[in-house]
Amino acid sequence: MKAATVLVLVGFVTLGMDMVCARTYFPSQELQDYGECPEVPEGVYGICVERCTGDDSCPRGMKCCSNGCGHTCQDAVFKDYQSQKVSGD
Repeated sequence: MKAATVLVLVGFVTLGMDMVCARTYFPSQELQDYGECPEVPEGVYGICVERCTGDDSCPRGMKCCSNGCGHTCQDAVFKDYQSQKVSGD
């Protein structure tokens, strides 16, 4: 009985280590590194609560952004850099 308990515990520890390593090298929400937070218009203030602590605390495709007072999960904004003119052209 004791040997079986030890083997089960070793299995759980091994599984836990695999999950930690996988999360470190293959983050499940790596796409949240892309895109930007939408700009907050001047003079606009959102609700003053902290509903997220970083992009990883938001659903996939959303970012943790300032709303003028607190932080909330918002859809990422993708700018089309190719269509913007470069100054001097």
